[in-house]
Amino acid sequence: MRGVVSLAVLALLLVSVPPAFAGAPNTHVDPDAPCYRWPALDYDGDGVFDRMDRCNDTQPGCSVDRWGCSSDADGDGVCDGVDQCPNTPAGTKVNATGCPPDQARAAEPPREVAPPPPAPVPPPPPVSETERQLIERGVLRLERVYFETNSARLLDESRATLDEAGATLEKYPQLEVEVQGHTDTRGSATYNQRLSQSRAESVRAYLLEHFRLDGARLTARGYGESEPETRERNDEELLRNRRVMLKVLNPDALPRGTTVEQR
Repeated sequence: MRGVVSLAVLALLLVSVPPAFAGAPNTHVDPDAPCYRWPALDYDGDGVFDRMDRCNDTQPGCSVDRWGCSSDADGDGVCDGVDQCPNTPAGTKVNATGCPPDQARAAEPPREVAPPPPAPVPPPPPVSETERQLIERGVLRLERVYFETNSARLLDESRATLDEAGATLEKYPQLEVEVQGHTDTRGSATYNQRLSQSRAESVRAYLLEHFRLDGARLTARGYGESEPETRERNDEELLRNRRVMLKVLNPDALPRGTTVEQR
């Protein structure tokens, strides 16, 4: 009779085991449980065994006390641990992370914006005919440079030529250049020498005033009538002898392989 009663009690215990416990792996041991070999389960995964858990449906991520119950310090309906804004004023509408919508947007990390592609490098400006002559020959005749008669005062018609020459010299600041003044043979040699020097100095002064040039690398020298280009048989040949030249004094500093603009 006693054996029959024992079997009946064992059967009753097996039937009364909750489904969650039946067949559960004994992966945790609760040493404080009355029968520590019984599986120690944590239904809601909050770190408090179900034997002690008074709140066995805690939301994942919530901070809990020793009884497995969460807290909500600011009373916004989002438990501590999940609440990313734990000091929200009472009555404030919050999102799932416990933050006001506008504050949540501000808390978002700034989106990384791809930098714009680098601007294409513009091609170098074409080389002018003035630059070509200076580079290839080391000497440049300044055509259409005019002075008042028997004077070193430049006429306005000279500006275009002088501006092109000045822009060229700016590109090659390492060059040492002599501004040369020349005259025809009319008049005395002394007068022509003095006039050519004054005209060379006027051109030098214009270039230094209007362009960023080193005055120590730009000198002026008058040659008078000592280096004529023609025999002066007519007015055109006389005009050819009245000229202003730029001469490079350190030709080794001239660049090589320059592409020249085709006109």
